[in-house]
Amino acid sequence: MGAGGHKTGEVDDVPWLERPRLLSLHVGEIASFVALVDQDGFTAAARAMNLSQGAFSARIFRLEQALGVTLVDRSVKRLTLTREGRAFQPLAKSLLVMLGAVGESLRTPPPGGEIV
Repeated sequence: MGAGGHKTGEVDDVPWLERPRLLSLHVGEIASFVALVDQDGFTAAARAMNLSQGAFSARIFRLEQALGVTLVDRSVKRLTLTREGRAFQPLAKSLLVMLGAVGESLRTPPPGGEIV
């Protein structure tokens, strides 16, 4: 049993609930980080996301604040991810794929009928 007397695997056993900042994550911030890596820089990524560079940078900063880590080394001119940024990169891409799959599954009715 987890905290609160619930079976293991229920909400009380989810470690991110202990870090409320993670609950403030936005999909757009995660997508911006993926774009940053894919586009290899802030300017190109901001352009790809149709955001000003300032708004784009703010998204990355908010993501870092929510995660409690620095993802990008801003002391160098070329895009350089920190150790945490390199670790987060595949996770961020997986999150976006999973969210896309959720949306697709909700739009595609199951065989033989409607979603109940």
